[in-house]
Amino acid sequence: MVTYWILNSLSKEIADSVEYANDAVELWRELEDRYEQTNDARLYQIPKEINDLPQGTLDITNYYTQLKKLWEELSTFSAKTQCSCQCICGAKENMHKAEHDKRLIQFLLGFNEVYTAVRGSILMMNPLPSMAQALSLLIQDEKQ
Repeated sequence: MVTYWILNSLSKEIADSVEYANDAVELWRELEDRYEQTNDARLYQIPKEINDLPQGTLDITNYYTQLKKLWEELSTFSAKTQCSCQCICGAKENMHKAEHDKRLIQFLLGFNEVYTAVRGSILMMNPLPSMAQALSLLIQDEKQ
């Protein structure tokens, strides 16, 4: 039943190439082997898009939304490498904070020059603020 469900969800050309699989597991593995490889190219492309994305004519909210979409897509691709164990040493929390700080800096790097002062103020905070706090400061500055 699962095999037929998978086959019916594929395009006719792809379904024709895998319709004689012995069971759903074999079918799924064949599809995974064939199509999972394209993720590597996208894993290269997403960080490049993030680094190359300027604010340009976008307002702060739209600029953040575009970046967040790329960050979420990147997180989806790297979900297999994320740790799900219980951490008592604090390393997992530190890695999480480092990732958020990296994203905040990526966010700030793409801003137009008119936000130089507020960007500098945010970068001077110790510790760096959360993305929500920084976004709030930037939106306030944009409204002024």
